[in-house]
Amino acid sequence: MNPRSVFRMSPVAVPIAPALAAALMALSLSACDPSRGGMTREQYRAAATALFERQLYKETVDMYQRYLDSPALTPEDAPNVLYQMGVIYQDNLMDARGALAEFTLVKALYPDQTFGNQLGKRMVAALEGMGRSTDASQARARITDLNPDTTAQDFHEGAVVAEVDGRKITLGEIKAMVGKLPEAPLELNQLVREYVAQILIADAARRKGLADKPEVKLRLGQVENQILTQAGLMDEIKISPPSGNDLKYYFEANKARYLQGPDSTATFEKLLPRVQADWAREKQGAAYQQYVERLLQAGKVQFFSASTGGAASPGSAANPGAAASK
Repeated sequence: MNPRSVFRMSPVAVPIAPALAAALMALSLSACDPSRGGMTREQYRAAATALFERQLYKETVDMYQRYLDSPALTPEDAPNVLYQMGVIYQDNLMDARGALAEFTLVKALYPDQTFGNQLGKRMVAALEGMGRSTDASQARARITDLNPDTTAQDFHEGAVVAEVDGRKITLGEIKAMVGKLPEAPLELNQLVREYVAQILIADAARRKGLADKPEVKLRLGQVENQILTQAGLMDEIKISPPSGNDLKYYFEANKARYLQGPDSTATFEKLLPRVQADWAREKQGAAYQQYVERLLQAGKVQFFSASTGGAASPGSAANPGAAASK
């Protein structure tokens, strides 16, 4: 993926030297005179493209981070930029840990973004690159469960490509796990063999009783909790779209936050995408806190101090959002 595509702009060629010079000039002016504000969205695009084309991959990632931290960031760009940073870490810098960190942020903050089912596969590859083969296998197995585009019908469609202990394995099942299937017959056959091998290895582990080991049961329970938590929140927390002047009132109440730097004279209409994203995020956060509070009260939860072991206040006095924000 070319950095230019992150911003979803028209594919206009950007001369490397002028673009980079303009970006550096904007940065220097901003550093010397804060009143002038930072770079624009288009300047970040030009700078990232120029750096990438010069194979300055670490500097490209740094430029993306500057954009993420800037007021010029648009809500629709954020997941694309994070994903592209992960791709650069993975494909160009050969940094599996850095890639996994960026992909994890995308998955946590933008659960509906799968990037054509590539996000899950790249996370598996990053885990494997870090030598975490067990985690990679579990993540690979979860791709199907967490894929919102997968249905039970799709799972069983397609030609039968293998049979394991009487259970038929279809291309639909494998596609649900990996996304797009390879077109080359040799690669497809290899993928089928790997999928069947994973099933056989897991079955062998169960026969050995490894699934009953306390540490394995704990991790299986954690995976199950993660899947059910995501499904539960999607079912419980539903935010109605803004009505009337909701966004206008929200903007007026938070003008000091929006009218800064290059946006100091911006209109409500220009800032509407940011306002709408912030409004929705705040509503979701409030709904999450209320839902967790109800569960804490119903469960009669009591928290204890991790440092002293002494009793803390009941669940209602705790801050359930603190753990979620970490």
